[in-house]
Amino acid sequence: MPVAASTRLVWAARVADPGPGERVLEVGFGHGVLLSLLAARLTSGSVLGLDRSATMTAAAAARNAAAVGAGTVRLQTAALTDADLPDAAFDLVVAVHVGAFWRPPAAEHAVVRRVLAEGGRFLLVDQPLQQGATRSRVDQVAGLAAPHGLTVAAVHTGATPPRPSIAVELRPGPG
Repeated sequence: MPVAASTRLVWAARVADPGPGERVLEVGFGHGVLLSLLAARLTSGSVLGLDRSATMTAAAAARNAAAVGAGTVRLQTAALTDADLPDAAFDLVVAVHVGAFWRPPAAEHAVVRRVLAEGGRFLLVDQPLQQGATRSRVDQVAGLAAPHGLTVAAVHTGATPPRPSIAVELRPGPG
């Protein structure tokens, strides 16, 4: 039985809102639920899903079999820091509840910066455990991302039971 789309993932797809032809990378795709929601918004673009778990890759492949067959969705089993991704290859990078982006040294931010195309954006989604933690979570990710050339462009909040979600939108900064 496929995993249903949670309120949080439906909200994240709406906030991400990839353009019809965008090239999207989802880091840590799990069962592939968000992959399918993102792919459904595309007409000529593509989504690459990257997850370090072969079990999750198999689950996502089954869930997204039609989109994989059509070439809209591609899947790769690898950690972001180990993946062979071309420079400036993605218009949008999305990661939902991927702890490596929130904890030092957060080297993953450097990879995201490298693979983002000019004008690209990175959407980092989380559902903080503590109520009222949005500001501290945003400050935390801003501090980890800044050394890698990413700055906070926007913060989105959503009513996603059981707790509110946040999406920190990062973009390449000057320099």
